[in-house]
Amino acid sequence: MKWHVGAIVNEPEAEILRFVAWYFSQGAHGITLFFDNPDDPTANLVDRHPDVSVIRCTPKFWRDLGLTPDIRFTKRQNAALNWLYRQAPADWLLNVDADEFMYTASVSIQAFLEGQPEDIDVVRVETAEVVLPKSATGEKSHYRLPMSRTTAQAVYGESLKFFGPKRKGLVGHAAGKAFVRCGNSDLRLRQHWAESISGRNISERIIQAGPNAALLHHIGDRYDVWRGKIEWRLNSRGYIASLNQLMTDALNAEDCEDQFQALYDDLHGCSDERLQRLQDAGVYMSVSKGPDAVVQGILG
Repeated sequence: MKWHVGAIVNEPEAEILRFVAWYFSQGAHGITLFFDNPDDPTANLVDRHPDVSVIRCTPKFWRDLGLTPDIRFTKRQNAALNWLYRQAPADWLLNVDADEFMYTASVSIQAFLEGQPEDIDVVRVETAEVVLPKSATGEKSHYRLPMSRTTAQAVYGESLKFFGPKRKGLVGHAAGKAFVRCGNSDLRLRQHWAESISGRNISERIIQAGPNAALLHHIGDRYDVWRGKIEWRLNSRGYIASLNQLMTDALNAEDCEDQFQALYDDLHGCSDERLQRLQDAGVYMSVSKGPDAVVQGILG
């Protein structure tokens, strides 16, 4: 049972190396990285690994897929991953972003996939979103889980307005990401799941995020990376509308950086009191050796 990872990336070198290190540590058979910036020097670095396939997304690459580089990111992302799906050298393909880390606790990912019934086309694992407790030390990583609106009100109080009603108490998506069984010509990949081209029902299994399995979403785990992607996320509608407007206004403010730092602390930081509320509500989990604890010696 072989599983392959695909991602379209435009991240700092350290983020990409962490991503590659994590998935090889979890047993991935191979990784295909689509570099949205075809001149990204990190492409040359990771291309040295025998099990990493590098695709530089030149204008010709997009033209061959019937697109142009200025088409919105999500459409290009889906096109690239569908191109990969049609030729993936594996039994399953996992489509993720560079800040998303699939995690299974009690069994390996390979064993997890081997345990899926043969009639299952898609296995979607929902999201656990990283938080940054002020008192946290060591290698343990901390996460909030999807929650009801009532629970989110109790956890966030006045800050609830930053956590949209459809995002289940998270800043990013709660839907997670999916393993898609390869070789099915009727499947078309979307960002979070797959759909049938012919319109038939998809046989999908959904795994609720929790200590045994989760998509560890490290959105906002480093301020400099988060700040560097603000404009990109605004253009790609990565946040709820009210948060988009708040950030757009902040970009034009004299105290722009102070506003962003305060907003970051509220969205992704976690006071001891908030951490306790997450724990009390049963929407908290931790991982003893998360992505940042993976040794990054993958390139020799």
